Amino acid sequence: MSGDFSQTLPAELLATIHSRQQSGTLVLRREGTERKLLFDNGCLISASSTAEQDDFGELLIRIGRISPSQLDQAKRQSKPGAHLAQTLLEMKILEGDLLKEFIELQVREILYPVLEWTAGEYSFKAGPVTVDDRFHLKLSLPSLIFEGIRRISNLEAVYRGLKGNDTLIRLSDHYEARASEAGLDSEEAFILSRVEACSRISEVLQISPLGLEKTQKTLYALVATGIIELGTEKSKTKTPTGAGVSQAYRTFHSESASPKVATPEPSDKIAGERELEALKLEIFSMLDNLKSKNYYDLLNVPSNASLDEIKKSYYALAKQFHPDRYAQFTEPDVKGALESIFSSLAQAYDTLKVPATRASYDAKAFRAEPKEGVSTEKPGTTPVETPGVSHQKLSELNFRQGRGYYDQQDYWSAIQAFRQCVRLEPEVGRFRYWLAMALSKNPRWRREAEEHFHKAIELEQFKPAYYVGLGMLYRDVGMVKRAESQFKLALQFSPEDTVATQALKEMAAAQKKQSKGLRSLARLFKKK
Repeated sequence: MSGDFSQTLPAELLATIHSRQQSGTLVLRREGTERKLLFDNGCLISASSTAEQDDFGELLIRIGRISPSQLDQAKRQSKPGAHLAQTLLEMKILEGDLLKEFIELQVREILYPVLEWTAGEYSFKAGPVTVDDRFHLKLSLPSLIFEGIRRISNLEAVYRGLKGNDTLIRLSDHYEARASEAGLDSEEAFILSRVEACSRISEVLQISPLGLEKTQKTLYALVATGIIELGTEKSKTKTPTGAGVSQAYRTFHSESASPKVATPEPSDKIAGERELEALKLEIFSMLDNLKSKNYYDLLNVPSNASLDEIKKSYYALAKQFHPDRYAQFTEPDVKGALESIFSSLAQAYDTLKVPATRASYDAKAFRAEPKEGVSTEKPGTTPVETPGVSHQKLSELNFRQGRGYYDQQDYWSAIQAFRQCVRLEPEVGRFRYWLAMALSKNPRWRREAEEHFHKAIELEQFKPAYYVGLGMLYRDVGMVKRAESQFKLALQFSPEDTVATQALKEMAAAQKKQSKGLRSLARLFKKK
């Protein structure tokens, strides 16, 4: 399989490889550079590039993991055909437990720019591929495609991928499973929910609050990952069929979802008209409730409802008020009411289904409740808001969630939860500390982690754990002197701190070993 990007965009190639669960090597060429992507059963397992900025050593320098002199030394010692990482491991410059993290970062940095290419050529050779287990990854292509399209700066690729704003769109079969695999954020999930109510890209663009560029990128990513499909006039009314079609889609589009009140038969015209009027009254009553109800009341669930309860209630209400159910109503005010209700339900669900956005909403929506029998209001005055209490409760809830995510090594979710804690109570040191701990797990976020460690120490100067965390960060990036300083500060406040003590011993042993090696090398040259 071969061709050029004037006919097939890179995202489409990746989506095809994923959907067919292919194994093989994809070679991409443009302007004298070549990138190779290796796949195993539809997953990306390795990548390489001839571009200088994609070199593994150059990447490590950019993120502050090694120095230029260390890279030069490693290249001189590297054996022909050997991966530079192997040499860095042998030289003790890289730790084995961090190797795959750096390899994955390199693979992502090679792949993401490719997704905005609109010129160049490609070739794919199917067949088994072999990669050293130490460098073997297993990356999901849908999530990679989404992240790459989020970063696109060349919007020509987006325009070409969507084939114009007047293009018809529809949800694909199994769209829920594909959306889950792609890892949509709350804004992208909101755009997906609009696809079900719209038939053309232009209609989504008109109602999206996210801006033109963000909405177009999201739609392109949804198309590229097969979550939604582009269609023609003939395919406009196509409904997914088959055993694998999502229950949610069937709920909205199957015949069983048709309204109980059908277009009245002539023989029962009066009764039918009454039922239609009652239905209109229910719709406008719901519309009035949008202004006075919070998201929990709107979805008819308690404020402590679980995600499953929220989802179940949302789907029931979305089915009840979906505009497609009421084709018998042609009045603009009724259609507009249904669109507003359906949009509000979707917005409520999209907010409450994500822990971070739910916590943020709760902080704004809820206030401290007065003690029983005690009124905090004076006659003729507006109730005084006391957001501090609710903020404290919400931040503690987010903190518990963040610790759970952290213990499960789901650092991305932990970061989102801890960020909410810091936003709600920025002067609490332990929130800053745990956010820094989670951020420090990714080399790209270590600079921000350092800032939060420093802020935590500024807020609570006598917490040895804060100094240990910062010391570990400095140790991991090779700043030995700074690391030693932080560990020693920790021991000043807690002489029995085993983590700081062990870290200092290990660093002293490493320095002793390095010094011994240098002395041996000096004696060798002296003999000569």
